Amino acid sequence: HLPQVSPTTGWLEEWMSPENLGETTHRHLSPLVGLFPGDRIRPDGSTPKDIVAGATALLTARGMDSFGWANAWRALCWARLKNADKAYRLIATNLRPSVGGANGTAFNLFDIYEAGPGRGIFQIDANFGTPAAMIEMLLYSRPGHLELLPALPSAWAASGSVEGVPVRGGFVVDLAWRQGRPTRLRVTSTGGRTTAVVFDGTSRTVTLEQGETVTLKDFS
Repeated sequence: HLPQVSPTTGWLEEWMSPENLGETTHRHLSPLVGLFPGDRIRPDGSTPKDIVAGATALLTARGMDSFGWANAWRALCWARLKNADKAYRLIATNLRPSVGGANGTAFNLFDIYEAGPGRGIFQIDANFGTPAAMIEMLLYSRPGHLELLPALPSAWAASGSVEGVPVRGGFVVDLAWRQGRPTRLRVTSTGGRTTAVVFDGTSRTVTLEQGETVTLKDFS
């Protein structure tokens, strides 16, 4: 069953009570597992609007003032809700240089958590989560469905590319874009047969044999 929205807070209920019994800005997002990493809460009309609104309200209440893996999880959720600005801001916070063991990113790109004055420790889950959030901003997928640039921030919109990205359903893709629109998509089957490729409300069907590749270029 999908969770329910609390009539008291307007958020997805986190507890066996409509009351907010925890810390509002806590780093955990347990009630939003259905948004990410799950896929039962979608803003595409297939999920009841009150559930999507409750998930958005809870994520908003959690705030933007966190660090490490908690920021990565929030960014992943905001990407699923197609809010590019908030997803980008959380990623940028994680990539801020760590100075003196403070929260941020070290010279070797390890994510650092400030465990005490002048003492930082490595958070590997943040190192996994932050690039995962970047990919979710560029490619949303579920078996049979691949959406291009669902949460592309303005900072990346001018041009860019990503290669070798595994997508759910058994495909690997390379994607390039310019001025916020895809210019080239290369799809290779690693076992998947058919998927819809969606951008800006337009959908195309791609059908491939395992190991076969197709390149799409016209997204006007």
